[in-house]
Amino acid sequence: MFHLTLAIADTLLVLVFIWAFLRSQWERSFRAHYTLKVTLPRAMAAIAMAHFALLFGQMAIDLNNALVHAIWTQPFPGGSPRMPWAFAMSNGFGLPLFEIVVRLAIAVMLVIVAFTYVVRFALLVVLLAVAPLAAICMILPETKRYAQSWLRLFLLTVFMQFGQVVVLRFASVFADQIGARPLEALYGVAVLYLLIKVPGLMNASSHFESKAQHVAEGLAKRAVKSAMATTTPRTSST
Repeated sequence: MFHLTLAIADTLLVLVFIWAFLRSQWERSFRAHYTLKVTLPRAMAAIAMAHFALLFGQMAIDLNNALVHAIWTQPFPGGSPRMPWAFAMSNGFGLPLFEIVVRLAIAVMLVIVAFTYVVRFALLVVLLAVAPLAAICMILPETKRYAQSWLRLFLLTVFMQFGQVVVLRFASVFADQIGARPLEALYGVAVLYLLIKVPGLMNASSHFESKAQHVAEGLAKRAVKSAMATTTPRTSST
């Protein structure tokens, strides 16, 4: 699959070069020549990203695995890490009906977490397969947003495991400090719920960052236009 998308990306790259060259020849404007000048370095970067996408993807996955290992094996107060819901699954903590409900909730959430990692693996395979096409999208301004969306989704998919392990590692530190047994059982349920919400929270934060970037770019463009507008009358008056 990757080799097929790489061949398609190479073909599209030729078409992009032809389009940029013809536009610079037919359209006698500064934007056309500027587009051609900007296209060349972007195309070089896109070629490198497309042909070495598997290598770069493996490097990102290895970095995530190293971060996960570092945070999980880091010595924190309270001894070795343990799952916060282990107490509720192996000890009694209240009325039988309450125990059944809590353990059922924990079992359902564990299935959801396991399914999340199955989806994560499948999504990583698909994202790496279409990586050459995403690299070509970064060349033209009209398709740059698709490359940014691919990069945001890839980073989210890779590093969501690190985010969940951070939450789980810090949650295991405070698990022993809860005295009441029912509260400790509910604490395990709350930690599992937070683990499920981590990918969504990371996605929301990435969208907030992109919106802030667009706002900053818009303010910068307005500042430049206002500066040029104030400079033009002074030049004409002199």
